Amino acid sequence: MSKKVWDYWATKYEKHWIQKYSLGPTRNTIINELHNIIKPGTSLNILDMSCGIGQLIYEVKNEFISYDLNIIGVDISSKMLELAKIKNKDITFYNSSIFDFETVEKFDIIMCSHSFPYYQDQEKAIKKFNNLLNDNGYLLLAQASINNFYDKISMFAVKFYTGFGKYPSIKKIESLTKEHFNLIKVIKIKEKFFMPSICLFLLTKKGETNND
Repeated sequence: MSKKVWDYWATKYEKHWIQKYSLGPTRNTIINELHNIIKPGTSLNILDMSCGIGQLIYEVKNEFISYDLNIIGVDISSKMLELAKIKNKDITFYNSSIFDFETVEKFDIIMCSHSFPYYQDQEKAIKKFNNLLNDNGYLLLAQASINNFYDKISMFAVKFYTGFGKYPSIKKIESLTKEHFNLIKVIKIKEKFFMPSICLFLLTKKGETNND
């Protein structure tokens, strides 16, 4: 993931057309799933990895405003974080890549939306997520996913905006995560017919049981 690319897009990100057809619907889907996970009266630590300009954090904290949630955001782009802090003055942010991020704190929920394809070592990233999670923790991994020829053509065009990315198919995510996670379900997000496959993968740590 190139820091320069995301620094460049920071001030343009919120008004980009992809918000309407991809990023916005993805955030809505994540929040819907969080309603199945977050229970009243519980205190939870939540990490938004590669949080960008903090849109998902802002929407989550307002959707669950009466809940005891400690949310942390991490992003490689200092320019993105400058904007994230404007809307989220009460949130702690760290300027770091996923691989350099270090904390003694463990998280009950990790959200990673549309950044996983740009991690150079995706297997290492999955291990990192596992290490950061508490027992019985959840990983919500959302991304474009190449599962057919149309997806391949569509995502080829994206590289002109963001640079090279690897957009794992559903089968590839199953393979990447099977050692460390249970894949609970895959939710396909399709706001418009012309959009490529976008998937939300809901995962839990391997060998742990969650009560929904």
